[in-house]
Amino acid sequence: MISIMMTWGHMIWVFLPLPLMSLVLLTILPQSFGTRLVQKIFFTRISIGHWHTRLVWVFIGASLIIFSMAARTIQLGFASAHVPCSGSSCPYHGGETMWYRRASRYRAERNFWLSLFTLVLWLLVYKIYSLNDRIMKLKQGSGDGKKTNKSNSDKDD
Repeated sequence: MISIMMTWGHMIWVFLPLPLMSLVLLTILPQSFGTRLVQKIFFTRISIGHWHTRLVWVFIGASLIIFSMAARTIQLGFASAHVPCSGSSCPYHGGETMWYRRASRYRAERNFWLSLFTLVLWLLVYKIYSLNDRIMKLKQGSGDGKKTNKSNSDKDD
C-alpha cells in the first residue's frame, strides 16, 4: 500500500509538473534557448551499466508503467465484482461500505485520467522538442548554405 501511495505522490509532484514546465519552456521562451534548456535537462544521455538512454525515455517509461497500473486497477477492481451493488442500494452491503466502494472507484478513475494526462504530456514534450530541434537544424543548414553561396560568388568575381 505504501509503494502505491508513493507512486502517486511521485506522479503528482514530479511526473506532472516536469512536462508542464518543459512545455512552457519550449513554447514561451525563444526557440533556440528553450530547446537547448530542455535538451540539457531531459535529453541528456544517462547510463546504467551497459544500458544507455536519454532521461526523457525514463520519464516516459515510468509514466507508461503508472498508466498501465491505473488501467489494470480499473479493469480488475471493478469488472465483475458484486454486480448487484452497481446501483444506489445493495442487498449485501451497508451504507458505509457502499460509500467506501464508490470513493475507491472514483479515486481509481481519477488516477487513470491523471496518469493518462501525464503520459500524453511527456509524449508532447518529446514531439515538440523534436520539431523545434529539426527547425533549428534546418535554419542552421540554410544559414550555412547562404554563407557558402556568398563565398562561392565572391570567388567568381
